Amino acid sequence: MGFHARMSVEDAKARAKQLNLDLRAKEQEKLLLERKRQETSERLKLARWLPVEFVSEFESRFLRDRSSEGRTDQRQKPRAARVWRAAQRAIAATGVEPGEWFLHTYEIYDYFYRAHLSIKYVNVILKMMNLWGFFISRKLSQPFLPLPMPRGYERARLIENYFHTKKQVGRGSIPITPTQLDSEKKLLSGANYNWLFLSVWLGLRPQEIDNLKNEGMWRLEENMRGTTVLWVYQTKIIALPPEERWKPIPLLFAEQKIALKILMSGKFRRPIPKTMRKRFGEGITLYGGRKGFSDLMLSLGQKLENISVWMGHATLNRTWTSYKDKKRFHLNFA
Repeated sequence: MGFHARMSVEDAKARAKQLNLDLRAKEQEKLLLERKRQETSERLKLARWLPVEFVSEFESRFLRDRSSEGRTDQRQKPRAARVWRAAQRAIAATGVEPGEWFLHTYEIYDYFYRAHLSIKYVNVILKMMNLWGFFISRKLSQPFLPLPMPRGYERARLIENYFHTKKQVGRGSIPITPTQLDSEKKLLSGANYNWLFLSVWLGLRPQEIDNLKNEGMWRLEENMRGTTVLWVYQTKIIALPPEERWKPIPLLFAEQKIALKILMSGKFRRPIPKTMRKRFGEGITLYGGRKGFSDLMLSLGQKLENISVWMGHATLNRTWTSYKDKKRFHLNFA
């Protein structure tokens, strides 16, 4: 293996490091080959129900990625591509021609039931399937009846099944509280801890925290009461003019003023998902701090209307539905 008795400790360590790197490279190569094999197998399976020549035209017409043609802060990978992949799997799994889908509606719902998908995702996939069904039926000069969205019992059945699986967490996150963060401080790197501190006490999106290293993405002002207000540019908000994408966050508490010092120092770095799982457990993502921000501010006497503005939500309902823990209540005796 390249070791011998006359080697120094440093040389032995270097050789061991090289061997480990070679082993890791071989494992990654093996994984890539297996992934390619699976992709090839899936492609062949899909080709039976989705002719390649028509798929290429469909994707170029309806799924063309235009993000590289415009602003660089837009998502580079369109969500439609992921939905289309899920729709392809559903089409192949059900094994029914588009012209016959309407007659096999409940069988298609059963596929979604077995896959434990959320009702929201099911509706999105069905819309994509209907788009493909219309497209291919027109190409083949065949009639097409679109699949209806699940209603009544079928909708309730899918929802109930989804919430009885672990997939109900989805892309959401369990909140991270200041107490949880402090308990892990010694086990986190300083830069990772600082990044999470900004998340917990400012309620920012992960990308917004990363953008704070760019001085053009934030600014400070003082209001008439002398309170420092942090203005953050929201790159996610693309439906509004640039001047309306700024959101204010008043720095009302000592911890938020500490967060400002961290921001100005630039000493913060996004933790990797593995670190998040190791330190905080499954179900907590980089949105954990933002997820707990609304209840943290409510516990400190702030109003939900203001919190919604600080989080950059378009509606109060968004804050209440997605970020308020319904099991927690906050009493104000003032």
